[in-house]
Formats: sequence, structure tokens, C-alpha cells
Amino acid sequence: MQKRTNNPLLHLLSWLYGCGVGFRNFLFNQGVLKGETYPVPLICVGNITVGGTGKTPHIELIVSLLSPSYRIAIISRGYKRKSHGQRVVTRTSTVSEVGDEPRQLGLKYPHVRIIVDGDRRRAMRHLMSLPEGERPDVVLLDDGFQHRYVHPSFSILLVDAQRELHEDTLLPVGTLREPASARYRADCIVLTKCPSNLQPINLRIMQRNLALYPHQRIFFSRVIYRDPAPLASLVRDSKHTAHDPQHQTLPSGTSVIALAGIASPNPFYDYLERHYKVVSRITFQDHHNFRTKDLEHIRSVWQREQAIVGVDEPVYIISTEKDAVRLFDLKQQLGDELITRIFYLPIATEILYNPEDFKKMIFQAAKALPSGLRPHL
Repeated sequence: MQKRTNNPLLHLLSWLYGCGVGFRNFLFNQGVLKGETYPVPLICVGNITVGGTGKTPHIELIVSLLSPSYRIAIISRGYKRKSHGQRVVTRTSTVSEVGDEPRQLGLKYPHVRIIVDGDRRRAMRHLMSLPEGERPDVVLLDDGFQHRYVHPSFSILLVDAQRELHEDTLLPVGTLREPASARYRADCIVLTKCPSNLQPINLRIMQRNLALYPHQRIFFSRVIYRDPAPLASLVRDSKHTAHDPQHQTLPSGTSVIALAGIASPNPFYDYLERHYKVVSRITFQDHHNFRTKDLEHIRSVWQREQAIVGVDEPVYIISTEKDAVRLFDLKQQLGDELITRIFYLPIATEILYNPEDFKKMIFQAAKALPSGLRPHL
């Protein structure tokens, strides 16, 4: 349930913001502003709310489905990176150069071409200019729902099941980037972060609240947490690897410090509370760029908790996967001792109820061209 505010200034700003967004969408809908089409299937994965809806795990799910059969490229703006212009993500790219989520994707899928560029059209021109043998068969637009200058052949809109659209309002009163009616531009809506015990009656209520058109597909997904992995295992040629038997697993009940710098950390904290003895929490804002003082704070919390627990029982730090990517780039400042005590919690996405239908839909989308380029029957 969204918190309401009675601040008249915020409501005025929300109304003005809505007018601006509505006018921009009107210009696109009338063809005054035009989205460019390209001779390649282009799947957009995005949302219309601020805050985490799980875009990166869903991009990873689509990559895992398609990569055995297709050559894939991903375009991302590289949120909060410090560089400018266009960047191609490589194994040696840093978070400051490309952003944390593209860096995370690049480490997991080195065979996938990832372009970081706030100008999606420029990124598409780069991909289309590649030699035929390197040109992607499918392009994924990460967080591209509002970037209408590139016209996708298939759009997937993610909606947090805990923040349904009909309960939300436009910024700055609520968290909507666009009116909830923007959902009708999507070919598919995925309600994310659903509880694993979601009851059929709740499923039908959420589906009814969206009031979708008959041609729109709807799916439900949930987050799956994997076993914690050592921070050093993010890169294979790291000094400390996942094959080090001393740092392979963390037994249930281990004393840990939970570290999160994501939009919605509570599910992460809840999971750790159920499986480990959480002695402290360290929370940062989403996409937080760690500075020296942050690393010193992390170190001091770890030293404090280790002193309380005692030398006979090691205390570990478990971070989110996105935070681990940022922390790894600072491994020299963290030092070898602390590096061996930091783990991260990998996550994945699971489609509930009908995963085969979702897979079939994605493969169909991987063959579809934008409407303006489809052959007339």
C-alpha cells in the first residue's frame, strides 16, 4: 500500500509532471515524435515506477533462455556511472565506467555484447554497423520503456506485486514515472517479487486490477536466492576463488552482517534472518557509490561484531549481488583479510505457474520484427 500525502505543493508538482509526460506520450502516439525501427528483434524490459522491480534478474532470465540459440546484445544506460558517451562492457570494465548492473551482467555473461549508452539510437547504430558475423540476432533494451525513440518489437513491463499500479500515483506524490494507463503499451506484464505461496484468489485479484487488453499476456515471478558465494569468486582470475575450500559455503546459523544498497532490501534481510544469525545490518541507498569512509564503516562494524562474538566464531559479511559488484572493484582498499570474510547472495528469477508459456513467448519475441518492418500478409 502506497503512503499518501496531503501536501498541496507535491500534488501540484505531480499534476504538472503528469501534464508533461502526457503531452510527450501524445506526441509519440500521434507520430509527431517518432521511434526508430531496426531490422532486428528488439525486446524491451522496463517499468513505469521508480525503485527496484527486478529488471536485471529478468534480463538475466531472458539471456539464459535465448543465449544457447541466439547472439544477444544488451543496451543499458549505465545508471550512476561516472563516464560519458558510449561504452562497451568488458571483463575489465569498472562500475564507475559502466554502472553496477551492466558490470554485473558482463561478469555473468561475457559472451553477450553489452553497450552502455544513454542514447539508445546511437547504441543501435553501433550494433547495426557491426560485421554481419558479430551483429546480434536479438537486442534487449534494459529499462527502456520510457525511451520511445527506439521502437521495440516486444515490450515487457515489470510491476512489483507489492506496489500494484492502481494503488500508486505519479511522482513526486507516488512512484509512477508515467500514468498507470501506460501499461497498455506493453505486450506482456510480469508481476514480480510474488510470494511463493501466492494463492489463486490473490492471483485473480491482481490480474483483474490490471484490466489488461485480451492480447496482453500476464505472468507472475518470484525471487530465488542461491547459496552465498565469496566476493572474490566474481572474477575467475581473482586471487581468492570460489574453489578455495575455506570459503566455499556458509553453514546455516553462521553469524553474519547483512549489507545492502538496493531499492527494496527487506526481502534480502528477511532471507538472511531465516538462514543465518544476523548480528548487524548496514544499509545504503540504491546504486550507492562506496567511498573510503563507507569502507571504513563496514570494516569497523565487522571488527566490532567479531570482537563481541569472539575469535572462535568468525563473523562474515553477506552483501547483495549488486553491491558485491561495486565492492569488488574496491578490493585493494578492502584488503585481503576482509575480502575473505565478504560473501554475496546471488539471485535469480522464477516464473510461477506457467514457465513454459513464458519461454515460448520469449522465443516468439526473439523472431518478431517491429510492426513497421513486418511483411504484409
